[in-house]
Amino acid sequence: MPSHRPLPGLERLLEVCRARAHPVKLEPPVAPGADALVAGQPLDAQLAAIHARANYLWVHDELYLFPARHVRRPDLHRVNAHWRQDWEEPFASLLVFGKDDRLAYCYATVPWLAEAPGGPQPVVWVDVYETLYAIPVASSVDGFLATYARYLDVAPSSTAQSEDLPPPRSFPWDAGAFIAQDLALVRRVEAGHFDGLLHPSARARDWMARRVLQSARQ
Repeated sequence: MPSHRPLPGLERLLEVCRARAHPVKLEPPVAPGADALVAGQPLDAQLAAIHARANYLWVHDELYLFPARHVRRPDLHRVNAHWRQDWEEPFASLLVFGKDDRLAYCYATVPWLAEAPGGPQPVVWVDVYETLYAIPVASSVDGFLATYARYLDVAPSSTAQSEDLPPPRSFPWDAGAFIAQDLALVRRVEAGHFDGLLHPSARARDWMARRVLQSARQ
């Protein structure tokens, strides 16, 4: 069952939040199980397991995961139906599952890059502001949460920042060394699996080469 699937990345993120007294919110699942498809795309099994434990996850000033279904909040189905109307391929086939807590950047899985049917889908960070592009940040959803936990664990306390301003650091730009620890992701980046998503942004391609791939080789 999805609720019994081990999720060490999720557990580590919650542990870091508790240790740092960082505000976090979990809401209980609203239904037993999750939909197999979202906007025509297969739902990642790790994401389904997270939703079997919590319909909604929010980490203050950092990120939140959209609920599977919700009567008031944007949920997986409504969010992905919306982006399908605006994005061209290959971005239209991403499955958006989360968002930056302060800005409009999104997190999405890449269903067509699952290495086997039902296997983990890699995760990308999506810049929706100007030229649409995406940066690979993890080889799986739970791996993404583990990477974010490492990033958050060494971050300055958010309580020292004004509530009116975003923190002076940002994911993924300040997390290259942590992303580079995901060797499965690094191998796929080197193999060119994400070229179509990175191509629109020279800045993203250069950052990936210098801050992630070079770090992984050290």
